[in-house]
Amino acid sequence: MRRMNKIRNPQSAIGRALTIYDKIQKTVKHTLIFSLGSIVNSAFGVLLVPLYTRKLKASEYGVLSLLTITLTLVSIVLKFGLNHAFFRHYYDTEDAAHRRRIVGSTLVFLLVSSLLFTALLYGLAPQLAPLIFKGDGTREGLLKLIFLIGFFEVVNTIPDSILRAKFHSARYSVLNIIAFVFQIAIIAYLVIFVEASARSVLTGRLISAAFETAIFFIAVRRELSLSFSFAELKEMLAFGTPFIFGTIASTLFIMIDRFFLEHYARKGSSEVGVYAMANNLTGVVTMLATMPFAQVWTVMRFKVMNEAGAEEYYSRVLTYILFVSMFLALGVAAVGGDGLLIYALKGYYPVATILPLLALTVVLDSASRVLNVGITLRKRTIYGPLLTLVALGVNVALNFALIPTYGSLGATVATFFSYLLFCGLRYFVSNRFFKVRYEWQRIFTLLGVGTLMVAIFYAMDYLRGAAPQTVTLLLSLSLKTLLALSFPFLLYALRFYDARELHRIHELWQQLVVEIKKRRRREAWLIGLLGVGGIILLGFLLVAARNAHG
Repeated sequence: MRRMNKIRNPQSAIGRALTIYDKIQKTVKHTLIFSLGSIVNSAFGVLLVPLYTRKLKASEYGVLSLLTITLTLVSIVLKFGLNHAFFRHYYDTEDAAHRRRIVGSTLVFLLVSSLLFTALLYGLAPQLAPLIFKGDGTREGLLKLIFLIGFFEVVNTIPDSILRAKFHSARYSVLNIIAFVFQIAIIAYLVIFVEASARSVLTGRLISAAFETAIFFIAVRRELSLSFSFAELKEMLAFGTPFIFGTIASTLFIMIDRFFLEHYARKGSSEVGVYAMANNLTGVVTMLATMPFAQVWTVMRFKVMNEAGAEEYYSRVLTYILFVSMFLALGVAAVGGDGLLIYALKGYYPVATILPLLALTVVLDSASRVLNVGITLRKRTIYGPLLTLVALGVNVALNFALIPTYGSLGATVATFFSYLLFCGLRYFVSNRFFKVRYEWQRIFTLLGVGTLMVAIFYAMDYLRGAAPQTVTLLLSLSLKTLLALSFPFLLYALRFYDARELHRIHELWQQLVVEIKKRRRREAWLIGLLGVGGIILLGFLLVAARNAHG
């Protein structure tokens, strides 16, 4: 019997390893598909960077940034944490009737509550505007637009959650692509041909938000329900309500520095615009990695929690999301600063100084999404907002100390060190409830190489001087890009990858080669057409922005 057990153990170990990689593969698969939806759902901000940096003044972009933060905060409150509670309760049961009650309770409550609160906020806009814009009450009309956009974003939570819970990732992405095309077209038209202002951007967002909500509800009409249960709603609110405070604290943790810059920095809205543009550029990492991953992670961390190998799965996920986010962050740091110096209005030039350090902060943000796994799995969600409040308090203190003197650079330094503290707190508390042995040696190797590259970027900026020629900027951009692309190869030289990963990479490469060879001409033509269309759209925005400016 003992001998049989010894024989079985290697097989079970292999099976466990395969199971872990199956889970990771499933996470990656849905992350890639959901990423299409996530990208197009938020990409207009990044894609329109060429237009904004040529058409909008930094001060006007600062106003838009403050309004966008207000929209985020309003949406968080009006969702009541049900966007989190929905998945936790949905996967607690396999009964179809019970799931319909979950959908119906969420739908009815959010429709009624968001309508009432939106009407209330709309009436209070004249009193709220001076609080946001340093005594300036002339922007109440823009604030009213924000509240209307927030209503549609909250209501759209229901069909969005249904599609994600059922893993209809392809349909989810198609819907977001349709909404994106509509949104990018109307915003670009309004900014270029009507008025280059925050009002034009927000008007476009309102129209596109209503359109997106309509097509999402049509797509899930058969899964909708009006079956309402007070008991079900009470349980969901009990689980989700702590997320309100935690998410607000997290949002303020990330964005409160804009309000400090508006009220305490010497250049006010212009300083906000510079800092917001730098965050918009690092938003590429959030858009391509953090947010798509977070959408799948919200579901997968619960789906695998009772399965064999869950601990190793959680451990590997942290390593992999750090790798992807660091690789993308280095790319942004390499291209973004020099690119703005070549192309953008002069008001945006200070972005180049803060961008590399801010890119590292986004990597820490990705890590923080994973490090709270024990808190959520053990339903200790009350610790989430508490930890965030501690980090927020440190962030506020650093903002008070640094922003009046150093402006956007002070805000960047404050955010970076606050995130270091935040990650440490999440790891320490979360591991008390669910212990995960993370791959610290590999993680520190990854972070060390990335930080060294950022230091080299700053050294190159110092050597090229404050007012370099275009040729010098192009050379600097090229060298930084090559260095950023070498990141995975440097890790290989440091023996970062284990044998299973190298074998898996080799298999995936072979599968990719075979798949490309099997591709039919029609599919290749379609992919090429989409790529060319994307390039033409970006080129149109670049040319239109330059013509409108000049």
